[in-house]
Amino acid sequence: MWKKFIALSMGLVLCASLLAGCGKKDNANSGGSTTEGSTNQDSGKKVDIRVTRWGDTENKAEKQLIDEFNANNDKNINIIYDVVPGDGYGDRLTTSFSSGDGYDVFLSGEGDFFKWVDKGLTYPMDELMANDTSFAGTISESLMQMGNINGKQNYIVADQNPICLYYNRDMFDAAGIEYPNDDWTWDDLIAAAEKLTVKNADGSYESYGFNAQSWGYAVMTYLESLGLEFMNEDGTVADGYLNNPEVAKALEQYFAMAEEPNKVSPASADLDTFGSATSMMVNNKLGMFISGGWDVIPLREAGINYGTALIPGNHKSYVCAGGYAIGANTKNPEAAWEVVKLLTSPEASELRQELEGILPTSKEGMEEFLKTADERDHALIRTLDYGVQPIGMRSELGSKINEKTSEIFERIIYKDGTAQEILDETLASLK
Repeated sequence: MWKKFIALSMGLVLCASLLAGCGKKDNANSGGSTTEGSTNQDSGKKVDIRVTRWGDTENKAEKQLIDEFNANNDKNINIIYDVVPGDGYGDRLTTSFSSGDGYDVFLSGEGDFFKWVDKGLTYPMDELMANDTSFAGTISESLMQMGNINGKQNYIVADQNPICLYYNRDMFDAAGIEYPNDDWTWDDLIAAAEKLTVKNADGSYESYGFNAQSWGYAVMTYLESLGLEFMNEDGTVADGYLNNPEVAKALEQYFAMAEEPNKVSPASADLDTFGSATSMMVNNKLGMFISGGWDVIPLREAGINYGTALIPGNHKSYVCAGGYAIGANTKNPEAAWEVVKLLTSPEASELRQELEGILPTSKEGMEEFLKTADERDHALIRTLDYGVQPIGMRSELGSKINEKTSEIFERIIYKDGTAQEILDETLASLK
């Protein structure tokens, strides 16, 4: 399986998307580098390296790694860790660099790898890697290639997260429905979702069968599983792909699952009442949703009888990744490189797997993980065999399209024209 994934990933090596890509983004202050050059390390003076990422302010793995490093390292480096919750990370990251400062090290979702390189925010690490005899290079070649943009190693991938179908076994059992299998089509999913959707006497909904969410990667995975694309294979042409009538039809059918009269999915307003898709499944209010490996730990901790399945159709699915970059304005790239090594090390990967359910980044780590993997998560792991790199990682055109997907999907949901009209307008805006 692993060899197959490597071969697939190498075949899709990027010319360059958690936010929420899999990542969600925002940045609290301009937070510039306070390093003063490599001589400070030699002189014994502590060098401050500012690191930023989005997400939970108590991100378990990163915080533990950094706290231990600051307490014990003998490199005269002090890491200042700035976690930014919520959206807007990208805008604030750009602002911090345009001010002339910027961070020494920052995390990027794979969908933005091209963007930050194009904006000149990254410091290529090739020379630092070549001069560092202690760099073990345990990360798989396919993941290293993900961070190689325009022939330069601008990122080191810290995590990988395939996307699969999660389902609530108890809800399936109660409805007398067989669990999803490898032969499932989207028609099968919709048929199951109809049986899992329950209305109360007053017309309100007790539960939903599926979450047809507007999260870009879930929608794009749906299209990929139907054999539909927004651009050609080499990432140079969108005309005839993005505006393909079959794509427009598929998108309208997908979002119609959250509409009457055949509603099987919560709409955005419903999520305000029920909470996130994960919360809904925990409370037995949702039968199925598409998500990544980050939902394994919350579901386990809640004691939910969940299962994972391959995406219906041809099983193609986006593989999310987050990578650390050295900021272009850093005054101490050598110290920043030491921090990047820490945050992408085998120890870091092992800790993320343990605390956050994120799959290992090394071949050896994955082989070890497979020996003890929970049977409920087998399909999540098998998804790697069908993994495709998100559109934002495939080319400059793909990166531009990726920036427009949220707008496309929101416009379709709120009926701001037909799906075909919206796709035609989006294509015209790219020219």
